[in-house]
Amino acid sequence: MKKIIPAALIGCLSACFLLSCKTATTPPTQDNSGTTLTAFKLASDADAPDYNSSTLEPCWSNATGLITLNPEQMGMNFSGGGTPSQISIQSVVSSQNIYFLVQYDDPTANLLSQPLHFHGGNPHLGTNWTQDVTFEDGVSLVFEMIAGTTGSSTFASNGCSMLCHTVTKDFNGLTAPPGMYAESVGRYDMWFWHAGKSNGSGYADDDVSIGVPDYALQPDDNNAEIYDNNVISDNPGFEPYLIAGGGNRSLNKQFFIAEETAKPFTGSSVNPNTNMAWATDDIVPAFTLALPKDPSNDYFDVHAKGYYSGGKWTVKFQRKLNTGNTNSDVQFASGNTYLFSFAVHNNNPSGDHYGISNKSFTLKIP
Repeated sequence: MKKIIPAALIGCLSACFLLSCKTATTPPTQDNSGTTLTAFKLASDADAPDYNSSTLEPCWSNATGLITLNPEQMGMNFSGGGTPSQISIQSVVSSQNIYFLVQYDDPTANLLSQPLHFHGGNPHLGTNWTQDVTFEDGVSLVFEMIAGTTGSSTFASNGCSMLCHTVTKDFNGLTAPPGMYAESVGRYDMWFWHAGKSNGSGYADDDVSIGVPDYALQPDDNNAEIYDNNVISDNPGFEPYLIAGGGNRSLNKQFFIAEETAKPFTGSSVNPNTNMAWATDDIVPAFTLALPKDPSNDYFDVHAKGYYSGGKWTVKFQRKLNTGNTNSDVQFASGNTYLFSFAVHNNNPSGDHYGISNKSFTLKIP
């Protein structure tokens, strides 16, 4: 048997769990027409938000935000997830960190990305398992580091749509696959909260989009991945490779498999989530979650978690203003402005999201 990663998942690997949350009921002040997001400067670091908390801290009520009404579908193969009616984003800064709060309406929280689905019978017979065609929710932020061009398009004029390549491109003999990159020397920092991977680990994906000479969107460190494929191909059919075991790092066994306590699925007669025999419609995550070998690694610069309540996702991001990693991270400083874009991923496969095409936004740091 061979472990495989379905092609549709490459570049967008996630699963997810649902948190109850207690959020402030007073909505933040919003600017419905502007394109500049001014971060609110905190008087004290003690007033900073906590990405591990579902509560909306008082500082967010002081942060004027941007709101995008009726965002557009961006991509080619939409498979579910209704279009959100609005996306709002706010930012605050402390002496050391920058924080973002993204909220968007979503009638359902999508909890797992293409999980394995048991249909009854012998659980160790691959033909009794399929992979569901469902995808997790997510939020992505993109910041320009070095201005690039794609033909006559620029990030300033066209937003992140100038980075989107949906077909293979040839650059003087170098074949570049579909992805996000400029066709010049442009460089862009992307943060991607996955509703499962990030909620289980506390980290957003930290990627860099590079034009010449790579033409690719790639992790800040390709060797620092903590999300591993958990699907075995029986050809025909599938089986899980691992199932949750032990304390599972106190993570919900329905949505997460902590690798350090996981146990082989082979020979297992009990679903660890229910503590009962495997039953029709049982679900197993398609990915396992490892601990970072080095949390100080460049790939783990961005902390993020999301909280779902009342038909809305509330997602918090936190990162140091200056990481020191100038090749892969945008560096924030007081008095500067930065071009950026944002989007939400609502039960969409890789490459499909909701946002505003041909438009960028400006982040201002006071």
